[in-house]
Amino acid sequence: MPKASKHTASRVEDMGVMEGRYEELGGYTVGFEHFREDADATSLLRGLPDDRCQSPHWGYVVEGRVTFRYPDREEAYESGDAYYAPRDTSP
Repeated sequence: MPKASKHTASRVEDMGVMEGRYEELGGYTVGFEHFREDADATSLLRGLPDDRCQSPHWGYVVEGRVTFRYPDREEAYESGDAYYAPRDTSP
């Protein structure tokens, strides 16, 4: 069975405020992401349809907090939370 860890991930992307380590497993991208400081990813999404991420996300917050902002709500997850953030299908 394929597996990955942050130490074995084959693709590393350093985006300044965030470092991501990624591996493709069974048609999915598994990411290990570390934010060096509080960040707003809005600018990273510019240029996508409606300037929003088009992919669903499953994750686990190891430390800190992550907030997903939708046009009609926010969903926040903290250390110890597993989450599913669906693709934003708002008009």
